Amino acid sequence: MTRADVRQRRADVLTARAALLRPTARKTQETIIVTTIRVLALNSGPDLLGALKAAAERGATVRALAEDLEIPPNAGIDELSAASTAWDTARRQSQTAAARMKGNAIAASMAAERRAKAVAIARPLWALPSEDIPNAEIERRAGISITTLYRALGPRTVAQKSARQKMEKKNG
Repeated sequence: MTRADVRQRRADVLTARAALLRPTARKTQETIIVTTIRVLALNSGPDLLGALKAAAERGATVRALAEDLEIPPNAGIDELSAASTAWDTARRQSQTAAARMKGNAIAASMAAERRAKAVAIARPLWALPSEDIPNAEIERRAGISITTLYRALGPRTVAQKSARQKMEKKNG
C-alpha cells in the first residue's frame, strides 16, 4: 500500500482482506488471526466494523495478537467497543511513529552533545589532585553525574598519576 492509499482510505487495495473475508457457504468455525487489529481497516471505524461484520457472516472469530483481542462471530457491544478502541489506538500510534522516531533521534543527539560539552569542562579538572578539587565539585561544575564522568574519562587516579608524571618530567 502507498501512503496515498492510506490517506484516501482505499479499502479496495486490501486484496488479502477481501479474499480472507469473502462470503462462504462453509458452516465450520474458523479463526482469522491477524498480527494487529489495525490491518483489518484503514482509517475509519465503519471500515473496521464492516470487516468484523464480514468475518461474523463467515462464522469466523477474529484474533488480534498484538492487542490480545478475540472477537467472536456473535460479539456483543463490549467486544466491538474493545476492538474499536484498540484499532483507534493503533491508528494513532502508526500516525505518529515516524515523528516519534525523529524526535527520539534528535533528543539522543542533543543529549550526546550536552554530555560532550560537560566532559570537555571536566577533562582538565579530572587530573587535578582530589584534595584541591573533590569529585562532587567536578560533578557540579560539569553538570553531569560522577558515574558518567568515570565512564567517559576513566578512573580519576589514572589521570592524576599521568598528570604527576608529566609534571615530574617537565620539572626534572
